[in-house]
Amino acid sequence: MLFRPEELRLARAIGRLTYLNPFTPERLEQERQILGKRAKRSTTVWHKIANNGSVTPNVEMIFALCKEFVGNLQSRFSAPDFQKASDEEMKVYDELVIYWLFEKYRLTMGEMMVEHPNETYFPCYKAFAEDFSTCVEKVPRRIPSQFSPEKTFAVYFQIHRAFHFIFNTIAGSSLAAAQFRANIWESIFTYDIYRYLRLLYNKMSNVTTLVTGESGTGKELVARAIALSQYIPIDGRNGSFACAYPQCFHALQLSAMPQSMLESELFGHVKGAYTGAIADHKGYLQTCVPWGTIFLDEIGDVNSEVQIKLLRVLQTRSFQRIGAVESLTFQGKIIAATNRNLHQACQQGLFRQDLYYRFCSDTISTVPLRKLVNGSPEELMLFILILANRILGDETEAKTFAEESHDWIVKHLGLEYPWPGNVRELEQCLRNLLVRNTYIPPQPEPTHPTPPPDTSLTAEQVMRNYMQALFLQHKRNLAQTARAAGVDRRTVRKYL
Repeated sequence: MLFRPEELRLARAIGRLTYLNPFTPERLEQERQILGKRAKRSTTVWHKIANNGSVTPNVEMIFALCKEFVGNLQSRFSAPDFQKASDEEMKVYDELVIYWLFEKYRLTMGEMMVEHPNETYFPCYKAFAEDFSTCVEKVPRRIPSQFSPEKTFAVYFQIHRAFHFIFNTIAGSSLAAAQFRANIWESIFTYDIYRYLRLLYNKMSNVTTLVTGESGTGKELVARAIALSQYIPIDGRNGSFACAYPQCFHALQLSAMPQSMLESELFGHVKGAYTGAIADHKGYLQTCVPWGTIFLDEIGDVNSEVQIKLLRVLQTRSFQRIGAVESLTFQGKIIAATNRNLHQACQQGLFRQDLYYRFCSDTISTVPLRKLVNGSPEELMLFILILANRILGDETEAKTFAEESHDWIVKHLGLEYPWPGNVRELEQCLRNLLVRNTYIPPQPEPTHPTPPPDTSLTAEQVMRNYMQALFLQHKRNLAQTARAAGVDRRTVRKYL
């Protein structure tokens, strides 16, 4: 046997670390079970301020244990009297090695990712491939390993990016914040990472993600974290990835531009398609690389014509530039965001239901600041400190200012202040305190009672007024009016 019984249990436990969501309490509990009494105390959830680094206190000890473990197993393989291990033992062995190799190259890959984001060539791939060959490909086995060096290294890089962007973007030490980070991780790797590694790693672009939540809760940050963490293949012959990961995120603010410009930016156009189209233009759908993502912010603001075109993209992966006949193929991923209730918009006829169901195959809801703080002075201080560092750029001064701001907020607003503008409001509050040492929350607009309906109208008159208003809203388009009202064209004509 390759493993003694107690070693087999330990190897399984270490190998399982690769497949656990790092932002769940389960991951930290697994580390403690591996080390037993040697485990160092750690926080309940993994977050930036408390851990102040990308590893928990127990990771280094597990890596040292794993390194020794793999070395001993290598010696057993080379023993003259060793018989081939069972398939089950080799599966456990492979997962142990995969974890060990990840930790061995973690710092090198992480530094390369942060310091040279636009570089596609990773020099460490050569050494990694040699280690992989020695530990996985050259050991005696009955059936080939399910792992390959190229795919494994590419997934390592993906894990580094996902952890980096989630860990450094989503703050908070509460369970609500931890669950939020864990949900983003699942949008990248799914809840079942075993299945993801087997067959989904290069298919997640087919899954459209919808990010919902209040204004100021970081919907674009969530989209960016997911987009920059997609799987990018590597060429094992030269150790270069197919593209640099910063090229994989394209954000389009839908509510900030006219619909005609939006269509051109998204779908592109050909010369002469409309007045002012003096040359061919490639839209985001055409220039997006296969591993890239297009982020459509405020998707609830687009008109019905753009909705129909987007539905075609999601259904068939094809689109046409404005004024063109030939169809082009979109190979990337789409993430959309909104602070509106799209389900309600569908019921009101303002958003296509078929498009809504295409968008919500994967949904993430951001967490408002009031729930992240939840009346805790420590949590409030955590967010204030992060923003103070962002505003002042000096760690010492930021700490002093954060303490002053925290005291002012607790005294004048209270820990239960709901922060209707979320993190964006808290940041502006700090800027006000920095300049004037005071902050006046925005006052809600006075609400006016809704006038009672005109009960003198007949049902025929109510229907005629409704249909005429809908007809004008849809730019006198009979087909769109009928679709929005849920009736046929003859009914629309009847009331016009």
